[in-house]
Amino acid sequence: MKLLDQPTLLSTGVYLQIPIRITLLDEAIIRSNEPEEVLTFKYKDMGNRFIIPWRKIKGKLRRLVLEKQRGLAIEPQCALKDDLCMKCPTCFLFGGTGETSSANAQYNILSRIYGETFISEGEVGDITPYTANAINEKHQDTLSRDKTGKPTGSGALLSILTVPKETVFRGVVTLKDPTPVMVSILTDNINRLSRIGARSVEWGRVRTEIEGYYLSDREALSIYLTLSNVTQPALTGLPTEQTIPPVDNAYGTLNEQVKGLINSLAGGS
Repeated sequence: MKLLDQPTLLSTGVYLQIPIRITLLDEAIIRSNEPEEVLTFKYKDMGNRFIIPWRKIKGKLRRLVLEKQRGLAIEPQCALKDDLCMKCPTCFLFGGTGETSSANAQYNILSRIYGETFISEGEVGDITPYTANAINEKHQDTLSRDKTGKPTGSGALLSILTVPKETVFRGVVTLKDPTPVMVSILTDNINRLSRIGARSVEWGRVRTEIEGYYLSDREALSIYLTLSNVTQPALTGLPTEQTIPPVDNAYGTLNEQVKGLINSLAGGS
C-alpha cells in the first residue's frame, strides 16, 4: 500500500488515517446548539466524557487550509459558505455543493477528509462556571435598558461553562485517496491548529500533535475503540518511498491537478 501519484475523481479505496492529540493550554468553550453549552456524552463503557464533534474540528481545519491558500494567491476570493470557487485545493479536499456556491457549478465535490468525534482521555469531573458581566454592544456598558435605550437597572451576569485546561482530546482524521501533496497540506494545517471552541479570541489555546499514520484499504483506527481498550493496528511513519513536498509547493501542484480534473469533469479536453 502506498500513496497515490495523482488525485482522482473516482475512489480507489486508499485511506491514510492520522491519530491526533489535542491538549488544552487554557479553558475552552465547546458549543452545540445552546448558547454556552459544554458538550459531554455518556458512554456505556467509558463513563461521561467531554467531546468535540468532528464538524468543529473540520471547520477549523478548512479555514486554516483556505487561509494558507489565500496567502499563496491561489483563488483568493474563495470563501465559506456561499462563495466557494469549486476549483481550488481547499474545495477539492473538503468538498462543496456547486449549485449553492457563487461559482454556480454544475457538479458537487465530495470531501476527501473524514473524521470522528474527538473524546477526552479522562472522564468529566466538576465543571466550574465562569461568570462575567454581559456587555451591551451598542452602549458599551453592563446596564439593562428598555426599547428607548433608557437604563432600567444593573445588567445581567453571563455564566459560561468551560472545559478545563490541560484536558486532552484524541481523535482520528482520515484522508481518502491520498497523494503526497494532499498529505503535505493536511499535516501542515493540522500542526497549525492552535485554537478551538467558541470565543476562541479569548479562550481555547491548544497544542496539537500528530501521533502517527496508518495507511490501509479501509478505515481501521478509532479513538473510541482505543479508549475502550480494544487493540488497534500499530501506527507507522509516512511511506518512505514517496517524498512529501514542502507545503507551499504542494498547494501549487494540487491547484494545477485539481483544475485539470475539474476541466475534464466539465467536459473540457
